[in-house]
Amino acid sequence: DVYKRQVSTQSTGHSNTMKATLLAILVIASFFAFSFGEIKSNVGGVIECEVCEFALGWVENKIGENKTEANIENFLDKACDLIRIFYNTCVTIIKADVPLIIAGFQNNETPTKICTDLKACPVTDQFTICLLYTSDAADD
Repeated sequence: DVYKRQVSTQSTGHSNTMKATLLAILVIASFFAFSFGEIKSNVGGVIECEVCEFALGWVENKIGENKTEANIENFLDKACDLIRIFYNTCVTIIKADVPLIIAGFQNNETPTKICTDLKACPVTDQFTICLLYTSDAADD
C-alpha cells in the first residue's frame, strides 16, 4: 500500500513539476525581457523561443498523424489560448508564417526546428563545434 501510494504520488508529481518548471521559465524569462526593454519578435529571444516551442509542441501532440492543413490550422488557432500571458507574442510568431509551420509538421520537423526556421529561436552553431573538435583531433 505504501509503495502504491508513493508511485501514484510520484507520477502526478511529475506532471505538476513539468507545469511548474514551464511556468518558472516563462516568469523568469518575462522578468529579464521587461528588465531589458521591449521584446522584438524578429530577434528570437528567450521568451519567443519558449512560447513558440511550447505552442508548436502542443500542436504537434494534438495533430498526431493527421497532418492535414485544416487540422494543423485548427490547432494553431487554439494554441495561443493556452498561454494567455504571452498571447500576443504567440500570435505574432504563429501568424508570421503559417505555411512554413504547416510544411514543417507535414515534413515531420520538430517544433524546435520549425521555431528556428521562424526565427523565434536562435540557430545552434553545431558546425563550429564540429570544426573545433576536428581541429583538436588533427593536432594529435
